[in-house]
Amino acid sequence: MIMAWNKTEQKFWHFIQKEMMGQWNVTRHEDRGISPGVPDLHYSVGEDCRIGWLELKAKSREINEGSRIQVEPSQHQYIRKWRPLMPIHFLIQVKDTAYLIDGGYAAAISALNSPNGICVISIAQIPMDRIKTDLLPLLRTITRTRDGHL
Repeated sequence: MIMAWNKTEQKFWHFIQKEMMGQWNVTRHEDRGISPGVPDLHYSVGEDCRIGWLELKAKSREINEGSRIQVEPSQHQYIRKWRPLMPIHFLIQVKDTAYLIDGGYAAAISALNSPNGICVISIAQIPMDRIKTDLLPLLRTITRTRDGHL
């Protein structure tokens, strides 16, 4: 099945793209039909070319039993296969906060059913009005250089 971005994720991408312009090199992947499970964004940051992948998710309301974050089976498979070789993280917007979460928590993300759960597994919680200043330093600390060093 080919998954399309929902409107909330689309808005989140446009916001990230605008806020991060000039701070990173990023490619948005729209090859779901060819390579299902590939994360949404491949990026590089810094002079030492730190690289990584981000899977974007977005919710306009709090997480609860009726409003969970969906991680597709193909995304689980891709992360299991490739995460040992390259950094893969989720950047999840819930209302006015973005949560940066290691890809190893993909199964936990799908199981979240309360707002507190996402805080427990996140590396960082970034208010949306601080994405421009806070996201880049975080990405530099969690990604590897081209030669594989942290």
